[in-house]
Amino acid sequence: MADDPNGSIKKAHAKTNLYFWPCDGDVTQASRWQESNCTLARLLANHRRVLGKAISVAVEIRRGIDDLVPSMAALCHRTCRFCPEPCCISNTVWFDLRDLLLFHLLKDPIPVGQAVSEPGVPCPFLSHNGCRLPPRIRPWMCFQYICPTQRAVLKKRGRPMETALLGMIKKIDKTRIRMEAEVIRRIKRRIRTSPSSSPASSG
Repeated sequence: MADDPNGSIKKAHAKTNLYFWPCDGDVTQASRWQESNCTLARLLANHRRVLGKAISVAVEIRRGIDDLVPSMAALCHRTCRFCPEPCCISNTVWFDLRDLLLFHLLKDPIPVGQAVSEPGVPCPFLSHNGCRLPPRIRPWMCFQYICPTQRAVLKKRGRPMETALLGMIKKIDKTRIRMEAEVIRRIKRRIRTSPSSSPASSG
């Protein structure tokens, strides 16, 4: 990479077996993003033996997102093409820690850079044909946000459909919180009980 003259990113990729999903857009500070993801990958790899429950919760999230994608794709197809201010341009979107935990726990490809951009600047993953990223590795907030136009469409289709879709989103959101809490709890507990962290070992 041009901004990585020492090749440290490439070496880190090899050590962590990470694959970064390519992007033709303008992804800023990609090297720092990738370094951070390599660090997170090493942390999770070191504690993976105690993260079985967190991985199971991540699988549950993945199934929920897979079930959500067709409805959201149909809704976006109905509204986004005609929107004068698409949220991929007018809103600031980013990957949060829960997104990254999901990708790492399930060993998914990691987006090559952070999605965040300056206000009014298109998301780097936006193309003329929509999002360059597969649905499974898009920011959760892209699924979670239902714009006013989309809400109006849902209301026209009837309350059962609106309730079902919003219920799916709410359930996934709660499960993401549970996954993050499980990862933090397990790693904290393992660090506290590790022999290297005991007072006797420090002397």
